[in-house]
Amino acid sequence: MFIVPMNSIIGTTGISSVAGNAANAATAAETGIAGDFKNVLQDVINNVEETEAATKVDAYNLSIGNMDDMHTMMINTAKADVALQTMVQLRNKVLEAYQTVMNTGL
Repeated sequence: MFIVPMNSIIGTTGISSVAGNAANAATAAETGIAGDFKNVLQDVINNVEETEAATKVDAYNLSIGNMDDMHTMMINTAKADVALQTMVQLRNKVLEAYQTVMNTGL
């Protein structure tokens, strides 16, 4: 059985991206701006695309017999599912807010 080292799973890019998001949120809070909505939506869409791509790669590797650790595939599939559900809920909230604004008759 093949064991994947934790440092290869975590990596430094994941930690730096979290630190970058925290810095952006702190800057936005200081200036009184909640953040650029377009960037938030784009980040959610990119996250869905990345997780779906990882799931497809895992499925391909499983189909040709190159996957030794089934748990990684299951984790990536769960991440893709959560990312997609998050995007759908965000879309629903945006549509609900739009409909509320349109019904107020401004």
